[in-house]
Amino acid sequence: MPPEPCTADSRGPAKRLQAPRLPTREALLREPGALLVVRDPPVLPIASPGKLGNTSHYRQPEPDIFVAVLADGRIMAFNGHVDLGTGIRTALAQVVAEELDVPFEAVTMVLGHTCAAPNQGPTVASATLQITAVPLRAAAAQARAWLHARAQAMLADKLGGERQLRAQDGAFEIIDASGAAAATMVRYGELIGPEQVRLTLDIETPTKPASQYRIVGRSQARVDIPAKATGQLSFVHDVRLPGMLHGRVVRPPYAGIDCGDFVGTSLLHVDRASVADVPGLIDVVVIGDFVGVVAEREENAELAARMLKVSWQELRGTPNLDDLEACLRNAPGKPRPLLTRGDVDAARSAAAHVLRRTYLWPYQLHGSIGPSCSVARIHRGRLQVWSGTQNPHLLRTDLSRLMSMDEGDIDVIRMEASGCYGRNCADDVGGDAALLARAVGRPVRVQLSRQQEHLWEPKGSAQLVDVIGSMDAQGAPSSYELLSRYPTNDAPLLALLLTGTMPNTPRP
Repeated sequence: MPPEPCTADSRGPAKRLQAPRLPTREALLREPGALLVVRDPPVLPIASPGKLGNTSHYRQPEPDIFVAVLADGRIMAFNGHVDLGTGIRTALAQVVAEELDVPFEAVTMVLGHTCAAPNQGPTVASATLQITAVPLRAAAAQARAWLHARAQAMLADKLGGERQLRAQDGAFEIIDASGAAAATMVRYGELIGPEQVRLTLDIETPTKPASQYRIVGRSQARVDIPAKATGQLSFVHDVRLPGMLHGRVVRPPYAGIDCGDFVGTSLLHVDRASVADVPGLIDVVVIGDFVGVVAEREENAELAARMLKVSWQELRGTPNLDDLEACLRNAPGKPRPLLTRGDVDAARSAAAHVLRRTYLWPYQLHGSIGPSCSVARIHRGRLQVWSGTQNPHLLRTDLSRLMSMDEGDIDVIRMEASGCYGRNCADDVGGDAALLARAVGRPVRVQLSRQQEHLWEPKGSAQLVDVIGSMDAQGAPSSYELLSRYPTNDAPLLALLLTGTMPNTPRP
């Protein structure tokens, strides 16, 4: 669970920011007095080259937990996706509260933490409520069904015979023949008692019909706003750890290019003497083309990054994007037909009218509202990384390669960041922080500059689209062809490339 941050940084005294203390999966599985809905982690096939999908061989030893109802009244629910500012923390809590028949405020959502939440892939394309909420909803309904059956059995022992029960605010009350609630009520915690009960997730568990909803579909104040409005710890930029240092990185001159012989091999010399007079400088870290500085205070880390004299090889053979259409049209590529039906060439040659159009979509800057930040520390043999990533489990996989560590020894603690519209540098700066923390043996906070964020984020790819359509003499469509050209790469952790840990060849 996240440690308590320290109380001051280079900007002077700061109020104490208490990080949320969330239980790990391992701790919950040892918890007495708990009803857990779990599943064995699915064995994901390794994606073939050039295909999206799982790249990790790690097998989690513990089952995934989706819903935990604890005897002390706490209710926690777990989802592998993260809130990128769209409010899914609130929406998912509504789903769980609805199926469990508890007040909305009773549910704590845990999102994305690799030590607690299931691996459900990246948070993209509005897939959270459509896809990853489905097992969560079933788990909550399954927990309620078990509690209802236990309540029936317990009351039958006490009162004799079966009673009609109604769930209300985390308890079951007896309903008499007139439909009124009797005085007898049993709370969920009493039903669980001191034992631990594990239910294996049944995705087919019946759930409430929409006609019975009281929470889902109703306006609900977002749970993340009060902490942000009152200055509590919400954002990864504000994490402070005891003994924490500040790091900055010095990027190579081939901004944004992630393949080519020069990637990871261009550094000629680092003049450490050029920063010898920087106050509080701890270290200059150099691994391949990765260059970073660490200092006691943030402003001195920034000063060292500006003053450090670094020599790079002259770059040759980088693509010229001034004529973007020609660059995309002439770039080496591999045709990948998605659908071919009939003889397009024959239909076009016989057509009365042919229409051709070309559309050029330029590279797009995602432009997060603030530059990315991450904090890392190695503690008792475990790497902990506080990150604003939208894909915590894939970041953990990349960090394991970068640091030569088992994924089971790495915790990615997901906190809110400055938003994203497509991937930004949140993952990359996590790798930077991990390398620097390992080098100096203390927690390190790294924040990118605005320039570094914009130059190095994995931008929305440029695209060139040629469309050819034809019509017959009667004006009916006779053929249609669309060809889209765009450069693709799977945007691995930048530090993997800069350190030479990963080959600098393309990975389409």
